[in-house]
Amino acid sequence: MWAAAIFSFLMIAVVAAPSLAPKAFSFLQPLKVDTDPENMLAADEPVRVFHNAMKAEFTLNDLIVVGVVDEAHEEGVFNVDTLSDVYALTEFAKTIQWDAETADGESEQRGVISIDIIAPSTVDSIEQAGLGSVRFDWLLPAPPKTEEEALAVRARAQRIPTLNDTLVSGDGTAIALYIPITSKDVSFRVAKALRGKIAEFDGDAVYYITGLPVAQDQFGVEMFKQMAISAPAAMALIFVLMWLFFRRLNLIVSPMVVAMVSVIGTMGLLVATGNTVHIMSSMIPIFIMPIAVLDAVHILSDFYDRYPAIKDRRKTIEHVMKVLWQPMLFTTLTTTTGFASLAFTPIPPVQTFGIFVAIGVFFAWALTVTLIPAYIMLMPERAFSGFGMGAKGGASDHEATPLARFLHGVGAFAVARSKLVVVVFLVALAGAVYGITQIRINDNPVKWFAPNHEIRVADRALNKRFGGTYMAYLALSASQEDDAGAMAD
Repeated sequence: MWAAAIFSFLMIAVVAAPSLAPKAFSFLQPLKVDTDPENMLAADEPVRVFHNAMKAEFTLNDLIVVGVVDEAHEEGVFNVDTLSDVYALTEFAKTIQWDAETADGESEQRGVISIDIIAPSTVDSIEQAGLGSVRFDWLLPAPPKTEEEALAVRARAQRIPTLNDTLVSGDGTAIALYIPITSKDVSFRVAKALRGKIAEFDGDAVYYITGLPVAQDQFGVEMFKQMAISAPAAMALIFVLMWLFFRRLNLIVSPMVVAMVSVIGTMGLLVATGNTVHIMSSMIPIFIMPIAVLDAVHILSDFYDRYPAIKDRRKTIEHVMKVLWQPMLFTTLTTTTGFASLAFTPIPPVQTFGIFVAIGVFFAWALTVTLIPAYIMLMPERAFSGFGMGAKGGASDHEATPLARFLHGVGAFAVARSKLVVVVFLVALAGAVYGITQIRINDNPVKWFAPNHEIRVADRALNKRFGGTYMAYLALSASQEDDAGAMAD
């Protein structure tokens, strides 16, 4: 127990030290978190290299889309209050910028790229000013002071085909703002700032914030929050189930210690070796926890069955380990091999996930076969009074507990109705095969959220009024042999 506690403390210290004091512990790897789904692909993946090259060549940036919908006013969004708020929101968006330090120690500006914002106050309105002259102005040069000025903005927008169903909806009830950002990992911060500004408005308009970077970054942030909730919840559920099985609080503490130390050791090793905690990596504890207690459950279950007959903890645990060491080792090796095989996938976060779950499973096995027997031997003999299958007498083993009675009934049914069991299995297998054929792949990040999530609600609302909220680009190139004359032909 002391060794497990010391090991856990050391791993926590190794992980925390470079983050809390990076200068003093520069030789250790600090904690690095990455919520970008794009990094599921290797940096040298051809499709990713081409994508980044095209973005750099054409100065393409990720966009946050802000939709403004006003169905309460008879003229839609083209009224004084809504257009004034849209103008104020655009001006505010231009200020969402900050300085950040790069990996090279240099400073760079991050946030909104104000010069490329597409909004009513930043797009051109080109009109004929008279005979032989053209007037250039902004579509919304200033907040309108009268309803007539607001309607004039709609009239000018509807004369520009490229703005219909992109900047302004066809029915006039919605306006979209397209806000470019320096990188997608700032989208959560930018969207949060925009929501804060929107909260200051008193009009009837409804504001929706969506876009591919928002969906991806929001998913990454919420995924880590869910893991922070799910991991303790899984541990609590395992604890309750083990208490229902063995009814000895002092005995089931040891498997819980094994699970926690396995998780701490695995995640500590992941960080200490310089690996980034990605979305996939955040799920490692959820996988390790239930696997870590499996061997411990086998040991405690056999100990529970045999102790009433032997009535000596040393002899009982020696017998249990003699019987179970081989099957526990084999199951651990097969589980470890299964997860380690993910190292051969071409996706770096999946490789990291598989390797470290395999390491965690092996940690758990090593701790189980050493810590559990040692813990049992440290417990006094009197602690096992009334412990075990049928220890209180008056019932056979298969009638001692409700679970034993249920399992005995299942076994008896399987033997008596063997043909029926096989038929049901084959039917279920056929259904599973059919189900596999119905699997449909959908990598739309919006679909990762619940139907009532604000991002999904925003996506539905804006797709209903505009041509979409995600950008798709088509790159066309000519071969070097083609000349201008051939292209003209």
